[in-house]
Amino acid sequence: MSHLRPSATPSASTLELARQATEQARFLAPEEGLSGPASRWTQARVIGLDTEFVRERTFYPRPGLIQIHDGQETWLIDPIGREDVTALTELMNDPDSIKVFHSVGEDLEIMQLVAGAVPSPLFDTQIAAAMLGFPLQCRYEVLVQECFGVELAGGQARSDWCKRPLSATLLHYAASDVVWLPELQALLEKALEKAGRLGWLQEDCQRLVDAARNGDEKVPLLRVKGAGRLDELGLGWLDRFSTWREQQCRKRDLPRSFVLRDEVLVDIAERAARGQTIEALDALPPRERRRYGNELEALLQDTPQPITRPLELIRLEPKQRDAIKAAQAEVRRIAEELGVDPALLASKRELTRLLFGERPDWADGWRGEWIGHLGPEA
Repeated sequence: MSHLRPSATPSASTLELARQATEQARFLAPEEGLSGPASRWTQARVIGLDTEFVRERTFYPRPGLIQIHDGQETWLIDPIGREDVTALTELMNDPDSIKVFHSVGEDLEIMQLVAGAVPSPLFDTQIAAAMLGFPLQCRYEVLVQECFGVELAGGQARSDWCKRPLSATLLHYAASDVVWLPELQALLEKALEKAGRLGWLQEDCQRLVDAARNGDEKVPLLRVKGAGRLDELGLGWLDRFSTWREQQCRKRDLPRSFVLRDEVLVDIAERAARGQTIEALDALPPRERRRYGNELEALLQDTPQPITRPLELIRLEPKQRDAIKAAQAEVRRIAEELGVDPALLASKRELTRLLFGERPDWADGWRGEWIGHLGPEA
């Protein structure tokens, strides 16, 4: 266990405030305005936030609930059918209000969908905790237990948050998910400042904000499992088919696998690369053949240019694999010195990019100072 991990014993008044903020959380139906609550939460320097959503049968997440805690009160905002979200947009854009999430991830996408804005400045308690020696994927309830000795119930995240009415159990869970965020922020910020790592967190959180504002830039080809087995011409075909699938998913709001599964895309691309363009669509299940056959036939009319194999799909030679293993060992050594999870510094994929001469977006930041030397010359 890292010596950097902070902990504190909450006072009786703090515990009572958290209990009341959970038990008395106010549910705001779509027809209820936000100006009243906003007049109170805009006075707080630190705001705890969380979102609940459903994303099982759609491409885009379906927002189900937005939780806000200002250190005193908790609001559970129903976003379904809500027309006026001005107060939420202003909160997300308020430069004087620190927005605290735990494992922000898809919450950024939800806030963009609901409020049309990305929360900034941002404080992610999961990342902050990892910089102080907690596991990289430490859950919120575990972190609250470790830091404050308070037990919270979990296990409701996969519920249907778009079903109405929401049960009292779900509303209680949703409120408890935010009431300790301001307390965590204060504790972790102080510990990070003492360790000289607060700048690390600010850098990482700003990178998340910037990435959310720039949108999803991942090439559709790289989302296809099994793409690595294709040659360069096959990748050219797969690039065409995966781009088409991405467009269909966004247009029809369907998960990628609901349009065409990865293995089907790879099979079609493989056949087309062998010159079997007529037989290529034989890989389609009957229903998909009826639905998409004409569009895919149109895509098969002309042969694409072979594309350069993306770094993520390069087949490594033994010498390269050895270099990556050596880099991973060095990262583990540095992580042990820093008292953090090695994955906080760099993943295997990021080390591979670094060793192939690519410059990650974090190379000029705090990670670059510690592992930037693990480049091609290493």
